[in-house]
Amino acid sequence: LDKLQSAFLLCFYAHQYHTCRPSLVSSTRPNETTAATTAAAAAAAAPLNTANNMAFGPNAISSVIGKPTADHIPTIDETSTQSGSFPSSSAASSPTRPPKLNRAGSQTSSRDGSEEQQLPIRRASTLEKLGLSTTIARANSLPKNHEDLKHAASMPMLFTEAPRPFWGRLWTCPQLVGFLLAVASLLFFCVGRPIQEFPKSNEMLGVTFFCAFFWVFEVVPICITALVPMVLLPTLKITSSRIVAQAYWNWISVLVVATYLVSLAVEESRLPKRLVLRFLLTFPTMSPAMLLATLMGFCFLLAMFVNSVAVMLLLAPFATCLALAAEESARNEGAEAEEAAEADLEHASSSGVVAADRRCLESKQLLKDAQRFGDALLLGLAYAASCGGMATLTGAIAHYFLAGMVNVDTEVNWASWLEFAGPIALVCGLAAYIVLYFRYIFKTTVAGLSKELLEAEEEDLLSEVGSFSRDEFLVLLIQALQLALLILRPYVISPYVTSFSGGVLVNDATVAAIPALLLFFLPSEVRPRQALLSWPTVHERLDFGLVLLVGGGMAINSGFAQSGLNLIVGDCIGDIIPHLGRFSLNVCIIGGVTLCCQVFSNVGAAATLLPVMASAALQAVVNPLRLLLPATIATSLAFLLPTAAPSNVVALAKSADLARMLRTRDFFWNGLPLTIAAVLVCAALTQILGEVMFDVDGPLPRWACETTISGNCIFAKIPGFVEGRWVQEQACIINQGAAADGMICRIWNGTTYSTADVM
Repeated sequence: LDKLQSAFLLCFYAHQYHTCRPSLVSSTRPNETTAATTAAAAAAAAPLNTANNMAFGPNAISSVIGKPTADHIPTIDETSTQSGSFPSSSAASSPTRPPKLNRAGSQTSSRDGSEEQQLPIRRASTLEKLGLSTTIARANSLPKNHEDLKHAASMPMLFTEAPRPFWGRLWTCPQLVGFLLAVASLLFFCVGRPIQEFPKSNEMLGVTFFCAFFWVFEVVPICITALVPMVLLPTLKITSSRIVAQAYWNWISVLVVATYLVSLAVEESRLPKRLVLRFLLTFPTMSPAMLLATLMGFCFLLAMFVNSVAVMLLLAPFATCLALAAEESARNEGAEAEEAAEADLEHASSSGVVAADRRCLESKQLLKDAQRFGDALLLGLAYAASCGGMATLTGAIAHYFLAGMVNVDTEVNWASWLEFAGPIALVCGLAAYIVLYFRYIFKTTVAGLSKELLEAEEEDLLSEVGSFSRDEFLVLLIQALQLALLILRPYVISPYVTSFSGGVLVNDATVAAIPALLLFFLPSEVRPRQALLSWPTVHERLDFGLVLLVGGGMAINSGFAQSGLNLIVGDCIGDIIPHLGRFSLNVCIIGGVTLCCQVFSNVGAAATLLPVMASAALQAVVNPLRLLLPATIATSLAFLLPTAAPSNVVALAKSADLARMLRTRDFFWNGLPLTIAAVLVCAALTQILGEVMFDVDGPLPRWACETTISGNCIFAKIPGFVEGRWVQEQACIINQGAAADGMICRIWNGTTYSTADVM
């Protein structure tokens, strides 16, 4: 009877207690709730003596299981024993209590005035939460360590823990579907041959769809898919192995490696996190709005020069630590409010009940706002990384495809792209901040983080990597040197380093390689007898798959020209261009490419669509940059889905360290207004800046006509008005169809001429 009576009263008072504490119940993690319930059940099951062990009433609950305040929620480690049996009441009655954090996140004193033992802020937890939705399951299945997560960011499907029943347990069901669709599309175009005018364009279209399905469904790693053109293009007699192999290693490949080496040195030095902490410590207290702006600003700047995935892996753990500190502070304030609510309930008056309810609601809202603040930090980092990579030619893989195209590489360089895309990226970054501010920060009740918390974080960094060293200073100078060389090269170096005929001999690859070489000439102070960047580090960390990706995209571009597919697709799209205004054309291009990047990978979309845009521009006899610039900008507007961009994947994976993980709807409902605004803003800015920087509204320039691979453009002596300008010569596109036999060419207004008369 004693056992039954004590168990009944224990359950009754526990129910009454948790009814008055809704915020605690809603914020407790599944494993923590289970642990608390286990402790209560154990106390009820233990042989209790009413005279010696416990007294009935609310105080008995605290004496048995310990009051589960926001400071301390019992965990499995505190309630379990080595034998696996339930803990006794004596073991559960004296839990250790970590120090409280005040509203700013600093340590407080105990009730008797003595200072409690200082413990570090609770860091990110492991990926052990229950997966109750597809998004949660996907985040939990992503790798935990940074090296594996770096690869999973661009290939999330390969790293999921979904069943793999096909092809010797290698493929999931989507991967098998992708393989079957790829093979079916290749056979359809090679056997059915729907295009008659250029026979080899059928094989090239089949290869394009084959690679697209492999990229979308990740049948094999996307870097390995980039080798498919090397195999299929010569085998299907589209072009030779020599021509295809040249696409895999050229000056763009050198530029990729040189910039990656410098960014690798920056990442190894831990310099970005040190700079962020130093900046934050200049303020006594950081408000949520200022903290979000600071982290997004630093992420934006770093993503301009460092790989976006590496930037996310550097800053996301720091952001989750700040978010956890805000949640802990909210729980402590909630505990204080609930204690005050209990005091109000003791008065047993209507005003006391109303005050208690109000305090409980405020406590619940405070914790909810703290969790939303953590969502804003991770989403802000993901969006800032995408926008920052948009600003530079080396900030995104799609930009390499643009710079490596034969008919634009003489005009687009690192400096000109920064002048064009820098303002666009900055406006998109501001738009991302505004969206997150009004959705998460505007009416938040979360207070800022104190200087003491940031100082503790800096102490952890100092204990890990030491004080600011000469190595970090030299790496900072080398990064600044590479930036200066890339910006000044077209104005200071290239005009003075020319051939006898006046041709430019130095491009971005040469000046980018100079700082990369310096990394191996300067000795390290932190690692004696080694250079600033050691070769073992490069051997382990260099992502050679990036070179394969760029090479695969350029190989597809070369196959388009060699097979004549560029003329077929260009004719279809080129007929639409004259009927659309400039702004409408930009909206259609940016909107279409953005939608493709949400569904497919931005790498696959860029590798497939950019050659099509270049061909369409030539067939419409307009400047190729009129279509290529908005299409390239659009590949960075991947905001809607967690798998649309590598930075989004990292944010999703790191959100598993928070009390509430990011969901697909968090990305969608924040990315939807941002994407709509970005499409409209980018359409307007690409029109204005494209005309200022590259004269995209003018006639098709001579450089675009003379550098075409297929040789279907001649610059003819045909005077007249072109795009409202009087010219003495203009581009004339040769009709290479079977009926014309290359004897007829067409100018921008559709008038045809005999090539013999105008050459």
